Amino acid sequence: MNALKGRLGLVVAAVAAIAVVLAIVLLASGDDEATELLDRAFSQPIESADVALDASAQVKGVQGLEQPIRLQVRGPYRTGGDRRVPSVDLAVNVSASGQSLSGGLVSTGGNAFVELMGQAYEVGEQTVVRANQQIAAGASRQRGLADLGIDPRRWLEDPDIEGEEQVAGTATTHVNAGLDVGRMLEDLNTLQQRASGQVGGLAPRQLSAEQRERIERIVEDPEFDVFVGKADNKVRRLATAVELDVPEEDRQAAGGAESGEISLSIEFSNVGSPKPITPPKRTRPIRDLTTQLLQLLGGAAGAPGAGAPGGALPAPGGAQR
Repeated sequence: MNALKGRLGLVVAAVAAIAVVLAIVLLASGDDEATELLDRAFSQPIESADVALDASAQVKGVQGLEQPIRLQVRGPYRTGGDRRVPSVDLAVNVSASGQSLSGGLVSTGGNAFVELMGQAYEVGEQTVVRANQQIAAGASRQRGLADLGIDPRRWLEDPDIEGEEQVAGTATTHVNAGLDVGRMLEDLNTLQQRASGQVGGLAPRQLSAEQRERIERIVEDPEFDVFVGKADNKVRRLATAVELDVPEEDRQAAGGAESGEISLSIEFSNVGSPKPITPPKRTRPIRDLTTQLLQLLGGAAGAPGAGAPGGALPAPGGAQR
């Protein structure tokens, strides 16, 4: 079970990275009608919306990942502008192999709370105040992606308008585009190098040329879809499904993976109709959650063949918020 939780954590991190990459990719611009539509869409900020994220991963040949692992995030969002953290009330559920782990994140803009298995933990107003101060201080010196060595314009390939579709009751224009994985990885390596210089060399190592080539061989023809509201030019849905086909010579380096699929969709409904977000009524300090997580890690270390035994969280249930 501890091994499964470790894999769940890795998958959640991977899905989060995919979500960031997806959002950045769709900022690219070009000369045709499809890319001009994307430019207009991403120049229109989404001040508030109900967010629904669905992601899943399945990898044949890797124990614990051969059955689908799914991440679901639901809840209202309201931007904090350039002065404070966003306000959110997001329910999170991760499921795999018949097990489910539920939690959530609440931010009021002045305080934040993490929820795990029915218990809320308060991050603390002082911590959020410091975050808001950093956001406000950085608002006057915002940097573009080009300053970080990233040029998403060259990642996007052959965008096309596919037609019109209804998304959460809204008429949208559907745009489909491909992704040049090699160019994306080059830029992410550049970003990683600059980040490493800013944090004392603690950033993860860059991908080697061999690793980049391996990823390009594994990822088959990735495509991205964006659905833009016809009335207001605001994004209503982002989606991708990435097929993985690992050549036999690369399977050992890929942990035994043979093939797989990673899918992601993010949908925005009730855009521009903010909902009230209130803090949980019964909370405990965030240090209590930190203690439990340390116990969980200790329990994993105490598994057969590992180090000294430690405590563990109770088995996750399937409760939804």
